[in-house]
Amino acid sequence: MPYCTITSISESSLRAGTIWVGTDDGRVQLTQNHGGTWTDMTPALTAAGANSERWVSRVFASPHDPATAFVAKSGFRNDDFAPYLYRTTDFGKTWTAIAGNLPRAPINVVVQDRKNRNLLVIGNDVGVFFSVDGGAAWTPLKANLPAVAVHDLTIHPRENDLVLGTYGRALWTGDITPLQELSADVLAKDAHLFDIEPKARYGFSTQGMNYHLFGDKFLEVPNEPEGLVINYFVKADSANARLRITDPAGRVVREIQGPGRAGLSRVVVPFAAGGGQRGRGAAGGTGAGSSAALAVGDYVVTLDAAGQTLTKPARVRERIR
Repeated sequence: MPYCTITSISESSLRAGTIWVGTDDGRVQLTQNHGGTWTDMTPALTAAGANSERWVSRVFASPHDPATAFVAKSGFRNDDFAPYLYRTTDFGKTWTAIAGNLPRAPINVVVQDRKNRNLLVIGNDVGVFFSVDGGAAWTPLKANLPAVAVHDLTIHPRENDLVLGTYGRALWTGDITPLQELSADVLAKDAHLFDIEPKARYGFSTQGMNYHLFGDKFLEVPNEPEGLVINYFVKADSANARLRITDPAGRVVREIQGPGRAGLSRVVVPFAAGGGQRGRGAAGGTGAGSSAALAVGDYVVTLDAAGQTLTKPARVRERIR
């Protein structure tokens, strides 16, 4: 007897009475009346190219539209490593394959971002991939992530962090706010400076665990960098990518040479005196302006890169108590 491998329901689908269910015998079922009756959507999925016998590894109901859902299938148990990934926009009547350029590796999980409906993220047996155009093209997430099977993931609705559950290589989390803002229009620009999230001064302690007493008995996770996190995009390699931070009076309080390579870059500007520094899994910058620390208040960040001068507001907030 088949058993349910995944059930998916979002706020939008809940209001419409829609619940999606996937089972280990490859079938996808749908109810539109809160479970009163069910319809087998597998024939339409099979017509789109999905192998009817492959395990349904994930069904994800869109948070934007109750008629939209995503289905991933895995052939891992059958030595079938094809990436099976499909989208419906009409309550499962028709499906479209969106695996695109994904590598041959079983897909374990798919999610759609709550803010940017074109941002999709999948976890497969070799890592994490994202698409900013609804699945037309996929890009691997690299940085310091290991090449490992990712079996679950979610996007935190408040922090905009992507949280990954891997097979044997721990949990991982990272801020993907820039990906939520990324689009075809942004990628067509020579340079783009992303919105800068307000950050609070916490004054994290530098005191570590007493390892001479406890060894590795307690798990230690590093705090996030205490500073402004600046993300920008450069279409082509640029010899100059300079960042300036000015206070409300227009005085330059920091001046930093950032990475000029093509693609996305991240610079963390500490609140303490000094210049940009390398964040975990992100590129850093060098250099400093004033030796003063960044006090609580409003600032303006200016990026000079690829012949463009771009500005964004930034804020250092009081510590949340």
